[in-house]
Amino acid sequence: MNRRLAIALSAFVLWTMVTIIGGNLASGGEMSLQDGVTRGIGWTWVLASAFILTVALLQQWHDVGLTRGASLRAWRLVWLPALYIAGALAVAAAAGLPPAGVMGIILVNTLFVGFSEELMFRGVLLQAFRRSVPVWGAVMLTSVAFGAVHSLNVFVTGDLAAALIQSTAAFMSGLVFIALRLRTGSLWPPVILHGLWDFATFLLGAAGGQGGGAQDGGTQGGGTDVAVVSGWTMFLPVLVVLPNAIYGIWLMRRIGTTHRDPDS
Repeated sequence: MNRRLAIALSAFVLWTMVTIIGGNLASGGEMSLQDGVTRGIGWTWVLASAFILTVALLQQWHDVGLTRGASLRAWRLVWLPALYIAGALAVAAAAGLPPAGVMGIILVNTLFVGFSEELMFRGVLLQAFRRSVPVWGAVMLTSVAFGAVHSLNVFVTGDLAAALIQSTAAFMSGLVFIALRLRTGSLWPPVILHGLWDFATFLLGAAGGQGGGAQDGGTQGGGTDVAVVSGWTMFLPVLVVLPNAIYGIWLMRRIGTTHRDPDS
């Protein structure tokens, strides 16, 4: 294992502890993800963002994608998940939006979750893996880690079934996030898309006084807050994000030749 990968994995462990254990302590025990993202600013997510950003800056990892913007043409690649976001916002508006203060809290929290998770996974971990294994191996390792960490939400919500479904949905959503990271060369499209996706779906959960919502997956704030249901409806979050996963794989169809160089 090279030095960079060792540091990145160590940072991942510490980041996970800050996000999961810190979130559990901050909430005072088990609570739904919907409650966690609407009750107030999630300082745990702010701290996790600051931690992984500090690691990247101190290590001078300039290749994580923060210093490179995406062209207008590159932004067109977000069209499919953007349609999901627009649809969720429209449904939320029709159902009845929560107060502006609640919407503001949701937006702040989900943007911090999007930044923290994208920098951790599609920034730090992805680039570390790319220097150890071929690009497709790095994509799968990063996506598996992104999905697996969401299963730890069982320690926040106490709902194992929901956490496992959330983990699967997060793995699938991670494919489109990582595809956008590779195709645009910038971390900002997946950061913004991730934050807005979580905002739209948590807003949908809060609309009309409802408490649920099916998200892609923030470790706490952007996860799939799955209600206790039975039958096929339990797997609805996975079915919802399946087109995104397929689209992400299609976007990455040539990365084996176009992204052999970790700096590409």
